[in-house]
Amino acid sequence: MNIVSQELVQEYAKQIRPLLPLAQKAYGSRTRASAEHDASREYTDLLAEFQMRGGSLPLLAWELGVAYTGVRRRVAMRGVSATALKPSVTLKTADEIEVASERVLQAKLIGTDAYHDQLAKEYRSGIALSVLARKIGLSSAAPLYYGVQRSIQRNR
Repeated sequence: MNIVSQELVQEYAKQIRPLLPLAQKAYGSRTRASAEHDASREYTDLLAEFQMRGGSLPLLAWELGVAYTGVRRRVAMRGVSATALKPSVTLKTADEIEVASERVLQAKLIGTDAYHDQLAKEYRSGIALSVLARKIGLSSAAPLYYGVQRSIQRNR
């Protein structure tokens, strides 16, 4: 690694470190107003700026002691919002939720892209991802939101 790269890593690590404790506590919609969400947005903005300046995200992640996959996801998903797709009404019957969960599980057998696209389709139809997560045996809807975001990003 050259000296310029190391200096850039150190410059951004110094700015990001104070944000990490709060940013790592930000859960739910990225548009929420809270200290945690503000720190999370600033962290993501700094990561994107760092990458635009030619910085190495794996090196920065290592320096910060955070997972590179999370850093990469933050930068890749920065402009993608699943909540922009959310319909105003999300009430569904138990039968509708059951059928939706079966479609999602079938799509998962086909492949990752099909799975993510089916999640996005169900979300657009008004299925609450938290309800769908429980139905398919997940303790959190976070991976489902990630799948919806990936579908949006891929199909822009």
